[in-house]
Amino acid sequence: MATEDKSGQDAPPTLRWDVAVQVEACSDMASLASFYADAIAPFGYTNSAISAYLPTDRGPEPHLFFTNTPDSWRRDYIERNMSAIDSIVLESRRRIAPFTWTELRAEVPLPREEIPLRLLVTEWGLKDGFVVPIHGPGGYLGLASLVSTRELPPPPPDLRAWLHIVSFLTHERCRVLEGLNPRYQPSEPLTARERDCLRWVGAGKSDWEIGRILDISPNTVKFHIDRARRKLGVHSRAQAVARLVLWAGS
Repeated sequence: MATEDKSGQDAPPTLRWDVAVQVEACSDMASLASFYADAIAPFGYTNSAISAYLPTDRGPEPHLFFTNTPDSWRRDYIERNMSAIDSIVLESRRRIAPFTWTELRAEVPLPREEIPLRLLVTEWGLKDGFVVPIHGPGGYLGLASLVSTRELPPPPPDLRAWLHIVSFLTHERCRVLEGLNPRYQPSEPLTARERDCLRWVGAGKSDWEIGRILDISPNTVKFHIDRARRKLGVHSRAQAVARLVLWAGS
């Protein structure tokens, strides 16, 4: 909440750097969503969403932790899978630092396929936003979207850093509360030899070459790779290598 300074003008809201303690105190998703909404509201952000795109063999799978965006946003954006054409999501995969909608629009031309989404954003009354990409192992992407119903000035460096921190901590708390680990864990642990063989498959080596490196026969290499595939629940060697990366086993 803004306070009044000695000049009689509204002073900017105070940045609370003890947010880690406050985030950790949220014991459920509803209290966490409420905390996040209250934390960013003094800076002009009226709506928010914390989401993730989980890496799978079939491609990124959207996962919404919480949002207080309009019902029409949830209905149209999620059910119509508009994240597939949203430049905010696409650019978040390429960027590490947070960015505003204004910065993105100045740097990236509007793709033709995104025009229907841009029209819906106008219909929803959303005019500005601040996006925090959060990258994890194996292609995991978390997103904190702070949205405003009015245009906002560019956040100064200290506010940008604070929004980055509170969003990162909130996303991490979401993940903990849901027991969501971005790493894939096989039902049965891989042996050291199975991991070694898959790593060399990922390096482009044949069974014969892997056998020479590990001093085992090509048939034994195939045996270890096939066992690893079954444990990881995949059908191809390429998928097994991808799962090994998601499992953070490489």
